[in-house]
Amino acid sequence: MKQISVFLERKKGRLKEITQSLAKEGVNIKAITLVESSEFGILRMLTEDIAKACEAIEKNGFSLTLSDILVVEVDDEIGAFNKIVSVLSENDIDINYCYTVNSDKKGAFAFKVSDLNRAKNLLKGFRVY
Repeated sequence: MKQISVFLERKKGRLKEITQSLAKEGVNIKAITLVESSEFGILRMLTEDIAKACEAIEKNGFSLTLSDILVVEVDDEIGAFNKIVSVLSENDIDINYCYTVNSDKKGAFAFKVSDLNRAKNLLKGFRVY
């Protein structure tokens, strides 16, 4: 799955500009995370229509990058997240970052990992997309 990352200056209204442009173009945000420092932030998101989202963001003057990530769906139960993290850790796959994803009635997590293909193979017992 492709993730959009946008470098944002810490200025009032910047996040609103992006989300407003996506809403105006009819793009649904499935997951979003914003990590900030004192001067800037990195907005990461998953959308239902990556091409339309990129076009809307770039049209409003923002630059973006696309990254390949894993989205792993899990049952909503204690220890489900730990199962995924354990498989990756025990097989020397580094997790650079992760965040939750809006999913129907199950939980889902997005992972940026050091070896995407190996991670996909190791997690065949899970629903990975």
